[in-house]
Order: sequence, then structure tokens, then C-alpha cells
Amino acid sequence: MALRRLFPSWLRRGFQAGAIGALLSGGTLLAFELSRPAPRVALPQGIDGSLILVPALLALGVLAVGLPIFLAATRSEAIFGALAGFMVAADLLMAVSFVTRQLIAVHALSRSYPLGVVAAVLAVLPALAGIAVGPLASRHGFGHSAGLRTVLAGSIVALAMALIGPYVG
Repeated sequence: MALRRLFPSWLRRGFQAGAIGALLSGGTLLAFELSRPAPRVALPQGIDGSLILVPALLALGVLAVGLPIFLAATRSEAIFGALAGFMVAADLLMAVSFVTRQLIAVHALSRSYPLGVVAAVLAVLPALAGIAVGPLASRHGFGHSAGLRTVLAGSIVALAMALIGPYVG
């Protein structure tokens, strides 16, 4: 009982969603590992590279953000829980990719970064789209309706990024 008073409900929901999102976004690290033989320096060209990033885009940008909004009781709980969920999931994915040393070359910046960092940066746009459409644009801003809007908006943006990605740059 004391633990429930120690952490607010939005923080508990954010940590739960973040842990689930990080676990599912590990599919990106696994897909990159299985995509080609060592040495892996860059993402494969074309749709293969985009498909490697889809688990992280959906887990971080959609699931980790949508679950706290779906379970929230107020608009502020929804927003804070979504932000906490995204941050926890992104941090865990970045830490795992840093420990496993899965570096990829980002040619636009002329540097190599951990794959989790690149995936987390790319997942920011679907997460922001979901938060903008779910809690901020709907009348109530929390609950099932806002959670569904969040998931739909984030999914549309994430899948559009994955489809357009091979043709950009």
C-alpha cells in the first residue's frame, strides 16, 4: 500500500509501458543482428533497412505512448504517462544497443551511433504525433478513445516513415 502512494499512477503506467515497449523494440536489434553477416556497419539499403526499424518505431512510438493514455484517468496523467513510457522504453533500448555494441553508420552526420539511439530518434515523430492527436486534440484527452486515436496516429506516421524511408536520401 505504501508503494502505491510513493509513485503516482501515471509514473507506474509509464514504467510498465516503457518496459513492454523496450522488450518489443528489441526486435530491431535482433533483426539487425540477423540481417547480414558480420561486419555490420550500416543498415541494408531499401525496404530491408526500413523493416529492421519497424519494431522499434511501433514499440517506442506507438505502444509505449498509447498504453498509458489508454489507462489514464485524466489528461495530465495521460500526457505524463505517455512521456514517461517513451523515455523509459527509449532509454532501455539505447542501453541495450550500447552494451551489445551494435553501431551503425549515419552518413548524414558522418559518424557511427548505436542502433538503439538511431531507432529512438526516429520514433520521436510517431510518439509526438500520437500525443498530439490523442490527449491534446480529443475532447476528453484520456481513456479508450484517446488511446485509440493515439495508436492510430502513431501507427500511420511510423508505417509511413518505414515506407518512405528507402526513397529518402
